[in-house]
Amino acid sequence: MSGDDFRAVSYSFEDAGRATGYSKDIIARAVKAGDLTPRYPLVNGRQLTKPVIEHDELTRWVAAGRTERA
Repeated sequence: MSGDDFRAVSYSFEDAGRATGYSKDIIARAVKAGDLTPRYPLVNGRQLTKPVIEHDELTRWVAAGRTERA
């Protein structure tokens, strides 16, 4: 598989910011406001402490925005 075929399943806050053109601080604010839902995957039954944003959740958040500036 070439690099062009790669699609991330989830993003760190920093990568989610890069993917949307916003900062990681905006992503963190959206999570805190309840506008974006992070996930905490499990490894061997234990929850990881680093949150990630799923690709589809990030797409949903962007698509939920207005099409015109308020």
